[in-house]
Amino acid sequence: MSERSTLGDEEPLGAISGLWRSEDMELRTMSIERSSLERVVRRFGELGCVQFRDMNVTHEASDDLDKQTNLRCFITQIRTSESIERSLRYFDEQLTLNEIDANEPQLQQLHNNDAPLGVEEFRGTVHTDLPNALETLARKLNTDEASLKDQCEKLEKYRSEYSTATERTFSVKWAEKHCNNQKTLDIAAEELHEEEQSLLDVQEGTKLYTVGGGGSLGQLIGTIAAEKMDVFNRLIYRVTKGNAVVTYSDIEDDGVAQNKCIFRILYSSFEMQSRILKLTAANGADVYLGRILQSSSGRTDAKAEHIQHLPETEAQFKLIKETLHKETEDRAKMITSTKGMVHDKLKAIARVHTSRRHYVLKEKAMYHVLNMMQVEGQFATAVAWLPVRQIAKIERVLHEHPLCRLYTEDLKNTDKSESPPTYFQTNEFTGTFQGIVDSYGIPRYHEVNPAIFSVVTFPWFFGIMYGDIGHGFIITISAALMIYFQDKMKKMQLNEIVDMVFGARWLLLLMGIFAVYMGFLYNDCFGMMLSYSESKFQFPHDWEYGKDYQNTTCYDGTNLPLVCNSNCSMSDLTWVNVSTSLNGTYTLRCTCPNQVALMESENSCPNFIDYTGDSPNLMQPSNGPTPFGFDAAWHESDNKLTYFNSYKMKNAVICGVLQMTLGLILSLFNHLYFKDHKHIFFGFIPECIFLFCTFGYMCVMLISKWLTPWTNTNLAPNSLETMTKFFLSPGAYSLFDAEKCATNNDCSGYAYLYSGQKEVQVALLIMAVMAIPLMLLPIPIMKGKEKKRLEAIGSPEADLIDMQEVWIKQVIHVIEFVLGCVSNTASYLRLWALSLAHAELSEVFWKFAIMKMLDGSKGFGGGFVMWFGFGAWLSVTFGVLILMEALSAFLHSLRLHWVEFQNKFYVGDGHKFLPLDFNELVEEADKARVG
Repeated sequence: MSERSTLGDEEPLGAISGLWRSEDMELRTMSIERSSLERVVRRFGELGCVQFRDMNVTHEASDDLDKQTNLRCFITQIRTSESIERSLRYFDEQLTLNEIDANEPQLQQLHNNDAPLGVEEFRGTVHTDLPNALETLARKLNTDEASLKDQCEKLEKYRSEYSTATERTFSVKWAEKHCNNQKTLDIAAEELHEEEQSLLDVQEGTKLYTVGGGGSLGQLIGTIAAEKMDVFNRLIYRVTKGNAVVTYSDIEDDGVAQNKCIFRILYSSFEMQSRILKLTAANGADVYLGRILQSSSGRTDAKAEHIQHLPETEAQFKLIKETLHKETEDRAKMITSTKGMVHDKLKAIARVHTSRRHYVLKEKAMYHVLNMMQVEGQFATAVAWLPVRQIAKIERVLHEHPLCRLYTEDLKNTDKSESPPTYFQTNEFTGTFQGIVDSYGIPRYHEVNPAIFSVVTFPWFFGIMYGDIGHGFIITISAALMIYFQDKMKKMQLNEIVDMVFGARWLLLLMGIFAVYMGFLYNDCFGMMLSYSESKFQFPHDWEYGKDYQNTTCYDGTNLPLVCNSNCSMSDLTWVNVSTSLNGTYTLRCTCPNQVALMESENSCPNFIDYTGDSPNLMQPSNGPTPFGFDAAWHESDNKLTYFNSYKMKNAVICGVLQMTLGLILSLFNHLYFKDHKHIFFGFIPECIFLFCTFGYMCVMLISKWLTPWTNTNLAPNSLETMTKFFLSPGAYSLFDAEKCATNNDCSGYAYLYSGQKEVQVALLIMAVMAIPLMLLPIPIMKGKEKKRLEAIGSPEADLIDMQEVWIKQVIHVIEFVLGCVSNTASYLRLWALSLAHAELSEVFWKFAIMKMLDGSKGFGGGFVMWFGFGAWLSVTFGVLILMEALSAFLHSLRLHWVEFQNKFYVGDGHKFLPLDFNELVEEADKARVG
């Protein structure tokens, strides 16, 4: 085998960097000395640039015993790692229960301060180069776990004894207060005697218990969970057939006996006592005191042996209370002492818990990789994918250890047909966009990566749909704050949704910036239009918005002249050309039929000639459009919606065709790179012809209409009607006839956009139709000829070409592309629809929540009305326009990139480069723990 050694730092000429195409990869063979195996693989894990292949899969089913013996040589170490992980999970549970954070800075500082002392017991670290380091750590953790479990069991035992002693104390106090009362016992006995006297008579060998004085009644006093008390009471009633008296009350305590009830049961026979004791055991009740009855033969129920006899004198009660008080204090001290020991033990564990967890994660991953190698004698052989730009570093690692080499040849059992993995070097910024692409499909090796274009086009499309200065500014500020506090937020425990938003913080920043930029173009801020750019519309002299000009004098030097009397409305106000030229002199006049002629000189006022040029309305643009964005004068115009609707619809189609064209150009780059020339001539070229001759022509027509100065806008050709006739009625065109309009008043039709428009459209349609068979036929025919050639020379590769499958795939591809040009272009209209919906919702919320409230905020309740209106506006702004509308625009932009853009060039059938990377492994594990 030939050996390649490149120890220099120079970058190979064939390497590809950045996001344009994936990194160049090479499949290499490594020969590693067994004594250095673990150290070498650890270094590879620290570099994070080596993806190992499993060489033992093909041998596991082999009958060769010698080979089977060397397979998976490190299973024992993996099982040891899993045992350590189980112990660490137990420590995790205990740390959580005791509210100790293993990542607390103070604990980490203590660990760092102890490190120089070299105290192994306190630091708990294990040097990775020591022999049997993993086994040493496993034994240490097993000892710690056994010790901690013993302490925790003792703690639980002491807590249980303390709880029992506390409940016994409550039982004794309650019994002293309620049960040591002869009158109470007599009343209970009389109740039992009245309910069923037969149970107190002599029956088949039972002893007669007298009722007088209550001395022969049995009693049981104990505690039970409060939620079980009602059910327990009903069960006692049914078992004793109503011949037992049950009294109970809640225990008023904030400690161990909370949510419990104390009960007393009075009964009259030994058989009834046995049934009641079985019920108490079945329902989890604890009986502490009682007056136990015996059978006629003097036998005592075994279940009642642990029950203390009910005291009968105050001295007995006092003695029991003192004993219980001492027992409670002893248990409390033991709990405090044991809890302190457990806490100290956990503190010591917490100081090194994170480092141990990271160490075991790395070791387990390393041994999984070692199990992929073939180990024979003193050497191990590995096959791995390596980025070309990292080979020099990898070779330096191998040359640090004698007898370790890197070779260029593959092993005999290596599948050479496997495509190399796809690897991009990304950071926090580019990783977000690469994740969007990878969610659709991993790029094929060296395929053009859509992520590099998504950095701009994704937030750009979002801005088109969401363009609003105010809303975009809120998103921008939110993303900027997440970026500024990202170090703190990475350490916080975020829920799934917030963590997903935080991960896309850089994408949100660009989305907000583009939304603000498009908001300035749309001149839209919370549903309002701003006057940041000078308006180019000219209003009449002394015009004031909202002023009534009907009942004014003709001209008094201040107000507008009288143009309509009180019988007319403002809709009757119009401009009239008082000259004979097209660019004549215009003045305001009233077209109301009831107009009273109060004007001077031909129904006009002196000194009121305001405009010279084309026929204006109440305001007329002059000197071209506004410098930037939409003119604020459109805010209150009647045709504002029509104007914006027309612009945004055409803009959406043009943006869509531009992005689809970009996709076709990228497909050309792929064909050139992979030297697939037949798909250039019979794929890319006819696809461009079809797209450009149809919807590309439509975009040119739209832009041409914008650039043409129309003296009469009614003569401008209708784009929708023109494209409909372009496909359905080639050569047909509704041409405007001036003579017919003058004689027959038939002014329908449009002017030509340019000379020879009909002939050009027919030619474009013919070219588009001819491109379809050019896409469909040549490639399958060439595949068929190639199959015949391979069959003629007897090549086995001929069997890999299935002509039926080739034809089916080609037909599907052509149909998908031709219909996709139509459907995808229509799909881009979502840019127009969402932009229009967002603008209208913003305007509606502003008018009805703010402006309407301002109109009604008069008098005493005006402040409250305004407060309520602002609160409602703020709620719908954040709930609907910021959250729901932003999410909707994001999903629509995602769909446009996944479907309309990427299906023009993107295959996405690659597999991701998954190297042994300790840093990424630890980061993902920590993130999973925080989440």
